[in-house]
Amino acid sequence: MTDIETREDIALIMRKFYEKLLNDDSINFFFTKLTKVSEHLEEHFDILATFWEQSLFLKGGYSNNMFQIHKEVHYKHNFTKEHFDTWIKHLHTTIDAHFKGKIAEQMKTNALSMATVMQIKFQ
Repeated sequence: MTDIETREDIALIMRKFYEKLLNDDSINFFFTKLTKVSEHLEEHFDILATFWEQSLFLKGGYSNNMFQIHKEVHYKHNFTKEHFDTWIKHLHTTIDAHFKGKIAEQMKTNALSMATVMQIKFQ
């Protein structure tokens, strides 16, 4: 297995990751009912790829407030520890199934850090 190297690698992770999220009844309602992300996945994948490119490779052009976006969703339906745990589990298993290396580990670390900060801020 190779490490994450390109935007296309990130896009692959996001597509496989969202397959898991959308098939998991414990969390999919965030994407299908509360935000309707499932209705415009390609656009969402592009935004996510830009976000992760910036996070991992220090390039991109992500300018949205990721925390505010998720806080607004949290106000519609509280994120629980179980929701965060499920999100992290699916992301980590997706990354591990396709990539191995420093950047793959960094993506998992960054995701865990973001989830932890959100849990603290959204209490």
